[in-house]
Amino acid sequence: MDENKLRTWRGSVAYVRAAGERVRGTAWGRAGWRVVDGLVEIQLVDRSLALAAQIFTSVLPVIIAASVFSGWRVAAVTLEDQFGFDTGKLGGGEEYSSSDSSFAAFGAVGLLMVVLSGTSFARALGRVYASVWQTPGMGPRDAWRWVTTLLAVAVAVGLVGQTRGLSDIRYAGRPLALAGEFVVWTLVWALLPFWLTKGVLRGRRLWASALLTAVGLTAVHAAGRIALPRITANAQQHFGPLGLAFTSVSWLFVMSIVIVGAATVVRAFDSDETFVGRYLRG
Repeated sequence: MDENKLRTWRGSVAYVRAAGERVRGTAWGRAGWRVVDGLVEIQLVDRSLALAAQIFTSVLPVIIAASVFSGWRVAAVTLEDQFGFDTGKLGGGEEYSSSDSSFAAFGAVGLLMVVLSGTSFARALGRVYASVWQTPGMGPRDAWRWVTTLLAVAVAVGLVGQTRGLSDIRYAGRPLALAGEFVVWTLVWALLPFWLTKGVLRGRRLWASALLTAVGLTAVHAAGRIALPRITANAQQHFGPLGLAFTSVSWLFVMSIVIVGAATVVRAFDSDETFVGRYLRG
């Protein structure tokens, strides 16, 4: 009986190997294999976890600190849109006003400190693109790229939150909101890789990466608008603010997978012999 099981197992292994060889014998099969190999090589889960943590500790503080100048309502709408929880239930925010000079002065200094300390997110994202596209790293002279990357993402997240207002337009509201979000994500994820690779990534490769990232983030965000309010309400009910923090980081992890995965997929197709690779190489 054990001998029969051993022969069956060996036959299954041989069949899987033969099937794998047949798949890799085709152009599309090799492209798919490069995608899988690239995701493993880039350490998708580890990179995405690190990037999600950096977004949580870098980008969100910038949005909150900037509310001193833009008003708490803008930040509240952004947080509610991105994470599905009502900031009014957390307390704070609405009783403060940017007309308070002492508070505004503190906010200006705080925003500057948050931006300077928050560039760790940009550095982490730069390491992702350097690993995917094999570009040289950046040094202190490129600090402006880190700062502009952080600010660009914060502004983009705020703009995406504001596109929700287009949903109020009769009939065409929701498609317009999705289209507006897609445009914002496309532009920002075309700019960031260009900055962080010092212009090495450009042309069709750059726009393919931007479009794939925008499609993924828009789809994830559309699903989040349905699922996140229920998830965050349940997390807040059971665990309070800790539940909201855990849910936020988990959701950022999903978005980070899209960011890292999109760049890796485009890189894999860029090096294959299918018409997609030839198109990307121009």
